[in-house]
Amino acid sequence: MYKTLLTSALLCTVAIAPLSVFGQEKSDDQSVVTYEKDYFARYNPATLLEMLQRVPGVQAILDANRRQGGAGGGGTQRGGQQERGFGSGGDQILINNRRLSGKANDINSTLQRISASQVERVEIIRGASGDLDVQSQGLVVNVVMDDSGSSSSTFWKAGGRLSEGYKFTPSIQVSHNGSSGNVDYIVGVEVKQGQHIEHRDDTVYSPQGVRTGYAERRTDNLNEYLRFNGNLTYSTESGDELRLNGQFEPGRYRKLEPRFSEPEGGPRSFQDWNEDQTSQKWEIGGDFTKRIDGLGVWKTLFIANRDRIDKQEVFSNVLDTGDEPVFRNDQYRVKQEKILRSSLTMGMANNQSLELGGEMAINNFDKLFTNEDYIDDAYVISVNDDVAVKENRYEIFANHTFNISPQMVLQSSAIGEFSKISSLTVPLVGDNIERSKKFSFLKPRIDFRYDFNDRNQLRATVEKKVSQLDFQNFVATYDAQNDLLRLGNTGIVPEKSWNYSVTYEHRLNDDAGSLQVELFYRDLKDYIELVDFTEFFDANGNPIARADIDPVSKSGNIPSARSQGIKTTANLRFGFIGLPEAVFSVEHTWDDTEVIDQFSDVRRPFKWKSEHEVKLNFRHDITDWGLSYGGSGTIKSRSGRHEIDQVGSSHNGDNYEMFVEKQIWGDMKLIFQFEHINLLKYSTRVDFYNDHIRYNDLNRYEDRNWIYVREWSLYLQGTF
Repeated sequence: MYKTLLTSALLCTVAIAPLSVFGQEKSDDQSVVTYEKDYFARYNPATLLEMLQRVPGVQAILDANRRQGGAGGGGTQRGGQQERGFGSGGDQILINNRRLSGKANDINSTLQRISASQVERVEIIRGASGDLDVQSQGLVVNVVMDDSGSSSSTFWKAGGRLSEGYKFTPSIQVSHNGSSGNVDYIVGVEVKQGQHIEHRDDTVYSPQGVRTGYAERRTDNLNEYLRFNGNLTYSTESGDELRLNGQFEPGRYRKLEPRFSEPEGGPRSFQDWNEDQTSQKWEIGGDFTKRIDGLGVWKTLFIANRDRIDKQEVFSNVLDTGDEPVFRNDQYRVKQEKILRSSLTMGMANNQSLELGGEMAINNFDKLFTNEDYIDDAYVISVNDDVAVKENRYEIFANHTFNISPQMVLQSSAIGEFSKISSLTVPLVGDNIERSKKFSFLKPRIDFRYDFNDRNQLRATVEKKVSQLDFQNFVATYDAQNDLLRLGNTGIVPEKSWNYSVTYEHRLNDDAGSLQVELFYRDLKDYIELVDFTEFFDANGNPIARADIDPVSKSGNIPSARSQGIKTTANLRFGFIGLPEAVFSVEHTWDDTEVIDQFSDVRRPFKWKSEHEVKLNFRHDITDWGLSYGGSGTIKSRSGRHEIDQVGSSHNGDNYEMFVEKQIWGDMKLIFQFEHINLLKYSTRVDFYNDHIRYNDLNRYEDRNWIYVREWSLYLQGTF
């Protein structure tokens, strides 16, 4: 299936003769493709987001930002953990060559609030460029704003989502854009409810394959939040610019999960798993850019934020006489971050530039986790994990860009990172545990770009990366999916990797399509995953009897791992069949990962990492009718997980979505979205062992099946 999809995309891209359909322009720099305001006029977009959705290849970037929670403002995400600090890379959407100095106030949210009337043009920059605020060997979208005069507009969007068999969850968003003289501003408010529904059933079998039990869960996740945000830009006549942004977001999350279980031939029992969480986030950020005659451009970014959650989890048996508690968990967590980044970019002889600067980030993470068992009509505390973490991290960096010729650019950088992480753990019994570690890393990077012509480009990157520690791994937490208490580990060290990639890109004439093939390889050290902390020998070196062994696993470091693969991306306009405003995109990633499992010593893929992933996207704008429609899909191969006493293998369900947009009156638009068209399903087989997996003593296996219900969304939006 994967080969068929990929081959079809390649043949379409390279074999179809390009047609001249749109007036997209190329700048003097062959790596830059420009879409002027006139290009978007036929679509009558209300927001910058709607403009970018019409640029081939950009939808994949928008989807990636959405999946990552919109990490467009500072750093990237790994495993759901947004990196601390700003760093030099990660952002792919810039405003006036600069990133947004925010994290919670992310770029995806900002795109929906910027009026299309304020945009002058959109630039697609391929490969290394010294003019940008970030380093990226792939596509970078740079939005150039129109500063021609005063204007204002108000954007509104109202509607909501209906989950099949459940209630309607409404949302409303209002934002006001304005400019007066040298000042541009955006203020907005959003009130939203979201619902995520999943059904799960588990069938239990003996090692011989005899069914021994059955269980079901019906999970209703409901979140609510109120979000206030704003952006302000002040530009001087000399070209200096000050930008400020802020956001405040209180929210609440609730999870209701009734369960039942039934051993084969036995009585049925009922349970309830409930979660209730309140949260509050705020953030203030900004940046200042000043041109210094005879020296260069000075840029400073700053940010301060705080993210707090307070969560309670309760597991109860449901009896005829009422609920009887079994255990409960309480979590209170606060994250805070303060960042200051400053640099000076200077022009040099022979088409060269040099950026010198530094960054300081002060981070605090405090979390209290308690687990209490219900015994004799009272809660008795069994786990108390109270951890306070402080990280002081400093970077000094130098970025050098050498425009060797109009066709060749070499960009090199060196980053020195110095940090100290201190943690204080307050256990339930015993003395407090204090740890302090200092780290220092040199992170070089080289980007090379060669333009054969305006249609063909070669890019190569070599880079050393150092991950940032996820402080969640320092503290105990409860995994409700697998009903496991996962212990914390403050002894983890950062993950290091050398990353190598070579990319070839071919663009068809007149914006008719493109093909990009990337080969990549990652060599990882101190890879972070679950590690065996079981003690098999006593203090005297004598083996401990199997019956007395207590299997223990925590997040930790594995000495080495690797990842290699090919990522192929293609998009094509259907101008060859008379539909130039229809664009189809396909992206296929083959990622072959390998690590030595710490429990069984077998070589296996990374946890929950699919070897193959295909993403499809189609959009057709019928401008004469004011109508747009399309859809997207994601297809993944199998993935799995290995733990100290269990092994899981999953079939990931295919996920498809579609949308229809119709302009109904003036700037007013009706939007319909249909998610999980095919009832998103995935299944997992989990083998459970009696104790440590090394003894290969299978206790049972379970077939688990998840279904995510269909969801419909309907919105009405407009401007005035």
